[in-house]
Amino acid sequence: MTACRCDVLNVMSGDAARDYVVKHLDQVRSDGQGTVYYRCPETGVAWAEERAPDTYAGESRRLRRTDRDRI
Repeated sequence: MTACRCDVLNVMSGDAARDYVVKHLDQVRSDGQGTVYYRCPETGVAWAEERAPDTYAGESRRLRRTDRDRI
């Protein structure tokens, strides 16, 4: 399990984001538009994984902290 950094991070991308999702976060739902929502099992912090805004094909994903009420 990856050490929890949810209280200090706001955005992650690339391999670091992918590893953090796999090793630490619990998937809550997907919106069908390419965004997947997660929650930290330790802190309850909510995360959204989406296509990074500077890419077109969706190959680059970004994990950003989001409002807990959105998921």
